[in-house]
Amino acid sequence: MDLKKEVAEVEKTYSLAGRVTLPSPPRGSVIVLLYSRKEGKNEIISYTIAADTGHYSFFMPQGAYFLAAFEDLNFNLSHDKGELAGYFGAPDSIMLQPKGRSATGENEFINLDFRLKETDRFLSGFPATIDAQKISQSVFVKFGQVTTLDDPIFGAENASTGYWKPLTFLRDFGIGVYFLEPYDPDKIPVLFVHGAVGNPADWGKTVARMDRTKFQPWFYYYPSGIRLDDSASALNEIIKRMHTAYGFNTLYVAAQSMGGLVARSFIVRNYDDNQDYIKLFVSISTPWNGHRLTAKGVEGAPAAIPSWHDMIPESEFIQSIFRKDFPPELKFYLLFSYRGNCDLFLNNNDGTVELSSELDYRAQAEAEQLFGFDEDHGSIVFSPKFIEYFIKILNGKT
Repeated sequence: MDLKKEVAEVEKTYSLAGRVTLPSPPRGSVIVLLYSRKEGKNEIISYTIAADTGHYSFFMPQGAYFLAAFEDLNFNLSHDKGELAGYFGAPDSIMLQPKGRSATGENEFINLDFRLKETDRFLSGFPATIDAQKISQSVFVKFGQVTTLDDPIFGAENASTGYWKPLTFLRDFGIGVYFLEPYDPDKIPVLFVHGAVGNPADWGKTVARMDRTKFQPWFYYYPSGIRLDDSASALNEIIKRMHTAYGFNTLYVAAQSMGGLVARSFIVRNYDDNQDYIKLFVSISTPWNGHRLTAKGVEGAPAAIPSWHDMIPESEFIQSIFRKDFPPELKFYLLFSYRGNCDLFLNNNDGTVELSSELDYRAQAEAEQLFGFDEDHGSIVFSPKFIEYFIKILNGKT
């Protein structure tokens, strides 16, 4: 019942994201304001403190909005003379129209960038003072937030919320890429993408074996119940913006289970956008042609998890990720698990996914290497043999 309500609301909700830039290095916090016009007046309806990279984000229903920001030098949550300020447009009204169909991402605004400049006064008719008791420092989209794998946000209960209540997850935790250390230009970033009901903590044993003098682990944390195309689109925009901020020339990607589908879609989008820094992709137990039982779920369940639509074999999403081959400079390794069980509903499987899907011919055709592990679908990422082989791939020793 909760899922049905959330899916209906997702269809009416947008993510607004962008970056505020300054003419010089920031001297204080940058506060971003979101306005809506009520009874002839512009009111602040939401606000956030921009990330260190200048990125900000909001999660809002359909309507008309305005965006502004200022640099708060004296931390009084109000614009004062001499503090930089700016607006999206002049400012321009941002119109969020009713969505045509669910979870396509077509109506999301992700390029609402603007610049601050010197000014003596804030724009007339737009309040610029915030209630100190209500200010939220959270940012809906995370761009390299530094944390640890023990962070409670990565708990199993939250990961389950991301699958069954994706909108609640987005409101409570957002979506984004997390770091374990500040960005280091001398280390290759390795981006980990979890699968359904997964979270970054699942990669803990693998990360513990990585050479942290050569590699820096990054983690994409997203609600696994949303449409896979949306997850991939959001990841692509986040990584492109991080590339603009940091300028890295190499990125490795590792993804488990359904996360492999998200990762492939992201990689295809990334190269379509003329990016060329993704050099390695390792998929682990990925259902390359979806899962047959999701079709029964979509047909028979009172409410279907949005990502189930994309997991139907030969769905439009699955066909779309194979329409283009990987570029020759990208090395792709296909790792799979095969310790299954007898199941009336599944053919040869790893306990969750049929081997015919893990070894879909389209994915095999592009793989540099295939390697199978005597593990089930969930245990593979904790397997010492898998971790050993994965570390060899990272170090180019396979």
